[in-house]
Amino acid sequence: MTPTHFTPNETIHFKASGSWPESNYLLDEKSAYALEMALATRRPLLVKGEPGMGKSFLARAAAAKLQRQFIAEVININTEGQDLLWRYDPVARLNDAHAGVKGDDLNPKNYLNPGVLWWAFDWGDALKQYQQVCRHKVYKPQTVDDHVQANGTVLLIDEIDKAEPSLPNSLLEVLGNRGFEVPLLETSVRHADNSAPLVIITTNDERELPPAFMRRCLVLHLTVADTDYEEWLLARANVHYTDSQCSNPIKRLAAGQLITDRQAADKQGLIKPGLAEYLDLLQALDEMVASNIQGEARTEQQTQLLEKLAEFVLKKAM
Repeated sequence: MTPTHFTPNETIHFKASGSWPESNYLLDEKSAYALEMALATRRPLLVKGEPGMGKSFLARAAAAKLQRQFIAEVININTEGQDLLWRYDPVARLNDAHAGVKGDDLNPKNYLNPGVLWWAFDWGDALKQYQQVCRHKVYKPQTVDDHVQANGTVLLIDEIDKAEPSLPNSLLEVLGNRGFEVPLLETSVRHADNSAPLVIITTNDERELPPAFMRRCLVLHLTVADTDYEEWLLARANVHYTDSQCSNPIKRLAAGQLITDRQAADKQGLIKPGLAEYLDLLQALDEMVASNIQGEARTEQQTQLLEKLAEFVLKKAM
């Protein structure tokens, strides 16, 4: 039995969205079933794996496949749980008061900006708050196709392990109840049963996440066995670069060099290069050799170029 919404080993194309470039994503079987289960259970999907495995782009690809609105929030050490719900701006309110703004215009609700979870749970309500109420507009998700909003949203909470433990703990009730209260508005935000967002959370395992938070999530481990790593890289290279851009021998040569450098970095306890570095290297080999040079001449020039460029991409520390 195959998943209903996601086809294993399918190449998903997605358009540029904000800072996210246009690209392709090869969906492996394990990820397809994990996404399908997250849709069915309405639980967040926590995606674990080393940097450069394509964890974030999995969410972007899922949004494209489902034809849903894509929303992303990159977490940092200063991000607080409430930031994902709403942002209240008392400084702007104080500045307005000093500027002579009076009466109901200084109502605190006018300084309340929806956060990503508000947009993901109830886009229409967030849009109303943003357009009709907020005096100082701070954040509205960048969109690709506005018409897909009727299909719901895919929310990416990226690199949650960068935050303090209080952030995932603060999301327990929100994710469990699929909604949250907004005291300043004396109302609640929640999604309808037929419009649950697909929430995808990524971690590089730099910090252990609270057990209670882990229990709220489905967990997808993106790992590749060392014996399969070269073929895994080649399969993903082929969805990004044709043989006329980089021949199969060049793709395999670059993959072999990356694997050698990964092994050396692992022995020394250094940062290991991964898929992201591999694709960067192929992009350089493609764009730095004129497109009218083809065949054996192109392969020869790229082979020579690879020797000169590999260290800039693959060696992350000495």
